[in-house]
Amino acid sequence: MTGRLGAAAGSDDRAWIEARVTVERQALDAVEESLAQAGASAVTVAEGGDDRLLVEPGAAWSHHRVTGLFPADAPPPDLEARLARAAGGGVGVEWIPVADTDWANAWKDHFSAFPVGRRLWVRPSWAPASLPSGRVEVVLDPGMAFGTGYHATTRLCLRWLEGRISADSPPAVLDYGCGSGILAIAAAKLGAPRVVAVDNDPAALEATRTNAAANGVGERIEVRAPGAGPGDGAPFPCVVANILSRTLIELAGELTEATAVGGELVLAGLLGPQADAVRQALPRFRWGPEVPEGEWVRLDGVRQEG
Repeated sequence: MTGRLGAAAGSDDRAWIEARVTVERQALDAVEESLAQAGASAVTVAEGGDDRLLVEPGAAWSHHRVTGLFPADAPPPDLEARLARAAGGGVGVEWIPVADTDWANAWKDHFSAFPVGRRLWVRPSWAPASLPSGRVEVVLDPGMAFGTGYHATTRLCLRWLEGRISADSPPAVLDYGCGSGILAIAAAKLGAPRVVAVDNDPAALEATRTNAAANGVGERIEVRAPGAGPGDGAPFPCVVANILSRTLIELAGELTEATAVGGELVLAGLLGPQADAVRQALPRFRWGPEVPEGEWVRLDGVRQEG
């Protein structure tokens, strides 16, 4: 499920240290995930000297500088070995002490309100901005969870939702790997009568509940951890999963069972070269053409009988 890739550390008095490594693009997802699993309080990605902060995984550059933020008094001793396994070869980890700063708020300076597609307007809760006429506003505070809407994979899913959910016959929606709740909230505000948002990260569940309430759709979104099945109302006519490709493959059985026969499964979080492996893991779906944004793609499938 979605991890805490690229959130900000808490604003306490601890000293912090960065673990910095440069990897090729094809190793980026695995290295980011490895840093998060090692306990990084923040993961950032940059190309060369570009210090632009990303709160979601990935960018389509050939080489990336990936940084994980750890408490200076408790850096993981096996991190270099972890990252070498993730990258598929030896890596050099550079440890850099971090100057005091308010990590809980400094990253917010990088984000402002923006449109998505024809109907949506995503606004960070801390950034005042007028709502353009004719748009549906999603107000968001990701907290420690994945999902601001800035990343290409999130925008790909948002555009699909705004094209699929109409006032005439809005479907119920399952957001599998909800992160900040941006997709679930957008679905509800576009008119979905019922939305289930699932994630295995407690920070994501908390963020989704908080953001759903702030958007006035808390009563229509069921937020919960994954369990024996996708919950009441399954299978769903619409399932959206914006998760890294390796996790999509691992969840293939659950995603198949969660999607009704004739229902639609929308997958993002994968680069173009990863699409074939994801499709092969989900043979019960008829897949349409890939929908690209940069080097990221979205896969749209319809569940077949069997």
